[in-house]
Amino acid sequence: MNQFTAGYQYWNNLIASNISAPLVTFPDSISFGTNTNVPQQSWQKKWQFRDDFSRTIGKHTLKGGVDFINTPQQGGFFEFSSTLEIDFTDLPSVILNNPTLYPQKFATPGAVNAMTEANGNPYFLVATKQLGFYFQDDWKVSSRLTVNLGLRWDKDYNMVGGSDVKNSRTYQELVQLNSPVSNPYVSSVPHDDNKDFSPRVGFAWDITGHSAHVLRGGFGLYYGNIFQNIPLFMEQMANPTIFQSAISLSSPGDIVTGTGIALGKWRYGIDPMPVMPAPSSQLVGGSVGRLMDPNYRNPVTEEFNIGYSWSLNRNSVFEAEYTHVLGLHENKTMNIDQEVPVNGVCCKRPLDPYFANSTQPELASVRDEQSIGRSHYDGINFSYRQRMSHHFSLVANYTLAWAYSYDSGGTSFRNYPRLATNPFASYEWGPNPNDERHHITVSGIIDVWKGIQFAPIMQFGSARPYSPTNSSNTLSTGGGTTVAVVVPTATPTNWFAFAGNNTGAQNCFYGLNGVTKACTIAAYDPLRGDPFFQLDLRLSKNINFGERAKLQLVAQAFNLTNRANYGADFNGSIASASTFGHPAGFLNPSSTTIPRSLWGELGVRFTF
Repeated sequence: MNQFTAGYQYWNNLIASNISAPLVTFPDSISFGTNTNVPQQSWQKKWQFRDDFSRTIGKHTLKGGVDFINTPQQGGFFEFSSTLEIDFTDLPSVILNNPTLYPQKFATPGAVNAMTEANGNPYFLVATKQLGFYFQDDWKVSSRLTVNLGLRWDKDYNMVGGSDVKNSRTYQELVQLNSPVSNPYVSSVPHDDNKDFSPRVGFAWDITGHSAHVLRGGFGLYYGNIFQNIPLFMEQMANPTIFQSAISLSSPGDIVTGTGIALGKWRYGIDPMPVMPAPSSQLVGGSVGRLMDPNYRNPVTEEFNIGYSWSLNRNSVFEAEYTHVLGLHENKTMNIDQEVPVNGVCCKRPLDPYFANSTQPELASVRDEQSIGRSHYDGINFSYRQRMSHHFSLVANYTLAWAYSYDSGGTSFRNYPRLATNPFASYEWGPNPNDERHHITVSGIIDVWKGIQFAPIMQFGSARPYSPTNSSNTLSTGGGTTVAVVVPTATPTNWFAFAGNNTGAQNCFYGLNGVTKACTIAAYDPLRGDPFFQLDLRLSKNINFGERAKLQLVAQAFNLTNRANYGADFNGSIASASTFGHPAGFLNPSSTTIPRSLWGELGVRFTF
């Protein structure tokens, strides 16, 4: 049998705002002004052609095919930091009520610890292709054993942005700089993978021959594509006029653009706002450089599973399954010019002396997209399913799971380590933000009487993790890293040991100014929020009109217990002891809106 499929897709998504004002931020996710990620737009024109065939020869069912995707236009624009962002070190309540630290309140020098703004041409446009071949043999070894053997090969074209790398201004500037620090990152350009072969093997064994007890398992490699937001910033820098962070200030000594005033001495509301330079065809001093690592490659997961199912009777089944997933070559953004101590003094960028002896503008940071991230997931799932029998059906699931990674940040891209010089330190390894040790779901349908159905669903999840953080760059890394919280090695959960004392944290962590090196960085995601619990209910009544028409009346209630599910959305900033460990928002698992209080709805459905 042969099946051919062809398709065309056009997609256009615009996210905009009718507010264009400076973004002012405080700890604990407090802010006002224009969101830093708007406006943005993406569009895509895509053709897809797929041909699949299958043929049975004796005990073998052979399957194979080809899948080709041509995306001649894939682009849009992304104006990050489209308005000036001003970051304050402390909460407004601290600034207004602590005259010792803030004698001039918001105008106190040092109250603002960072500023960011970008300009230029934000558009990008790339053409990509994806080609895949696969072959599979479903071999019925016996009436009780089936074995699946398969192999897939995938090839991407221009998904890594290689056609734009040499026109990207960061690449060109670092080639001109000719520094041994940066040369390894511009010695060649990245290329799309050619050897993405994915073997798969699986089996299903009917233990007794009566389908009552079945053991199944499998192993496979699964390659993913490069998420196109990863090369996006590098591709923008290949435009004739480039979009860049024209203002990027994060250290007290950084000069507020156009004012001659150091950031640590700048006074909010009194001193002039930074002067935004005109868009440029070249990188300006203080902008953020963007690179795609020459060794970048596609992400891949190694997946293994084994499961057992037991048909208790013709209406119910019990299942148990173990799954292991190892994620490799995941995205990590590395600042290759991170500030480090030099001659016992904190801190200088490694490229500083090379910029000083060059005509190239000095960059605030150089962020290289690398495929070095890794993660793993282990989960054991138990489930019981009973289909409708005696006016009752039931589905119950329990999952015991562990999801860990190296400082993944809970996203598939733009994840930063606390220190780019040591991305695989022991303190970087910890639970993912969506890690739930236990998860229980129970749902059912009960036919009550005369077409009335009662359908409750209950969910429970153990507390998810979150990390302590700080309102300022504790270790003065110069940006391009996740903010670290420094703790004494002897008491690694003493989050407040250096609250408000970054100099002390640097001395203890780096061993500076005669201080013994006796500190480390707090482990990734060591804290836990609140468990999740939700009970929902659906009540429906069916009214039949003859054989073809039916009216359904529906009443639904969500969060019947009126529980506030904060999840892991807790304040973790050590800059505010009074709010540390207190809820900041609500859980939003899997991007599904979770009711924040009891609510319900009524509905009517007529089918004919």
